[in-house]
Amino acid sequence: MEKSELEQLIQEIQQGDWGRFEQVIDHFQKPMFTYCYHMLGHRQEAEDAVQEILIIAYERLGEYTYTLSFSAWLYKVAYHHCISLLRKKRRNRIFPFFFSKHEKGEDQIKERIDQHYLSEPLHQLLDQLNPEERNLIILRVLEQKGYDEIAQLLESKPATLRKRYERAIRKCRRYWHNTGGLADGSKQHG
Repeated sequence: MEKSELEQLIQEIQQGDWGRFEQVIDHFQKPMFTYCYHMLGHRQEAEDAVQEILIIAYERLGEYTYTLSFSAWLYKVAYHHCISLLRKKRRNRIFPFFFSKHEKGEDQIKERIDQHYLSEPLHQLLDQLNPEERNLIILRVLEQKGYDEIAQLLESKPATLRKRYERAIRKCRRYWHNTGGLADGSKQHG
């Protein structure tokens, strides 16, 4: 869907044609899942986050103004939601006794699947970055956003983002080099 078509669709939805929001969902569900998966590193959390983000977007669509592209606005909503989830996850790790966990049956299977996915080199590298760096790498590399669009989304200057991106890439390269090219930290023997 072209940017102008999307903006027209959003205008029609804001004017009361709420049934057309399904087209927005169809258009953004897969890219939002990819973004959330790389931010959160967990398949089930990403699926849940996408649903929550699209509900938030639906509920707050009246707040959307055309100063940002709708895509940038939606990624901004996704970014803030993922950061909130990451903070909550971190808090749960730090204070586990405050939160009850029940790991039975299907939950253990899903956790093992996610552990398998997280052993992939990309996720190991992304795990070395703070959430802001991870967000920048995901938007720039995986989502193929330009610095100008990312600058709108993050309310920053393109040149500043370019420098942050370069530092994050150097950080990933150092980690890759220090682990002998294996993101899990094990050394090759040969």
